[in-house]
Amino acid sequence: MKAICRVAKIKGSGSITGKSEHNYRVGQVPNADPERKHLNHEYVLNYENLGKAIEGRIHNAGIHKVRQDAVKGMEFILTASPEMFKRDQNGQVIGDYQKSDWVKANLEFMKQRYGPNLVAFTLHQDEKTPHIHAVVVPITPDKRLCAKELFTPKTLRQLQTDYAQAMKPFGLERGIEGSRAKHVEMKHVYGLQQQERKAIERELAPIQQSQPPLQIQQPGMLDLLNLERWKREQEAKINAEYSRRLAEVQKAAEKAQNAAIANITAKEQGKVLQQRLETSEQLKRANHEKSQQSSQQLTKASQTIEKIAVLIDENRLNPEWSQQQAQQVRERVLPQLERDIIKSVQTIKTTDLQQADQHLRQSLEKLGYEFKQTPAGKISTMVEPTSQVQLNLTSSKFDGKSLRDLVNHRLEQVKQEELKPKIQHRRGLGM
Repeated sequence: MKAICRVAKIKGSGSITGKSEHNYRVGQVPNADPERKHLNHEYVLNYENLGKAIEGRIHNAGIHKVRQDAVKGMEFILTASPEMFKRDQNGQVIGDYQKSDWVKANLEFMKQRYGPNLVAFTLHQDEKTPHIHAVVVPITPDKRLCAKELFTPKTLRQLQTDYAQAMKPFGLERGIEGSRAKHVEMKHVYGLQQQERKAIERELAPIQQSQPPLQIQQPGMLDLLNLERWKREQEAKINAEYSRRLAEVQKAAEKAQNAAIANITAKEQGKVLQQRLETSEQLKRANHEKSQQSSQQLTKASQTIEKIAVLIDENRLNPEWSQQQAQQVRERVLPQLERDIIKSVQTIKTTDLQQADQHLRQSLEKLGYEFKQTPAGKISTMVEPTSQVQLNLTSSKFDGKSLRDLVNHRLEQVKQEELKPKIQHRRGLGM
């Protein structure tokens, strides 16, 4: 779940009046439920309306001249991913958040960060998701009205990080830092431009449902040697693809909901959002049905192969067929096993037998081989994991020698190599 913090400029008396009418429900407000209006609450405002609160803060700061195009306020919308709030079967939020720890934490965060510049802090619970409208007058420590100095790209990035940290106790986290995704600018419904409406509609356009059906691969000849592993691999692939598709749907739905929160007063957006969510639910159901069908196909294929294996074991199919295939695999894999063993033996650099055995095993394990031990704890068999071809290390021959003879021969070579410098030294002394 994400901690959501949106910031937008407030310029001009018309914009300030519109914000005030919306925040304090003067007249009819789109997307608001009149029966839940009593759940809204103001925590900071000490004036008749938002306009007077902003002008009062500017006057108290000793600022007498304000440019006509100056940014007089910054509006924050503070909320969280919709799933944070418990809901009933109709999707209505359960309970009253007026005295909740979540609202208290938001209020404390804004007071500590902006002090007396925070002139309004309004909780709305009459819309689909609880959220807070906070208004900050951008006055610098040296008593200047300057939004571009206080709200730079750097300070806004830090704001997102600090806000997420403050919301961490509620299970919320920051969005992806450095993401190029742009949040739609917050505009009041009365001043919403046609161009912005079209941009929002394009952003929330229903996602395509042209997903290919989930399918399983037919087992190869090597897969018959390890049916259980083949089955697990196919199940893992299907589950991974199914999870990926569901993640895309959930991400798209969350993006649409976040955009709606950022523009909570835009009635047109609510319609597009509803269409987007309905499409997401349809795609979830379609993917679930496809996954079930693929799972059934996988089960049938696995059962068929298991039946074939049973028939072979019971000699009810031609045993020469299975023996021939197995022999072909062994003839292809065994020479490589033998070459790898001989090469590994040649890398031994010690005369100690126990260390030599340990080195040989580690060298072969790095190549991907596995080993089986006897009940007494001695290594008896080496296994090639892909084909499951096994090589008996006790009875097998390598260039006509047993593995023990190969190792002993290598130990003797190492010993002779260690003695060469001593022999040469003695010859040099005339001994």
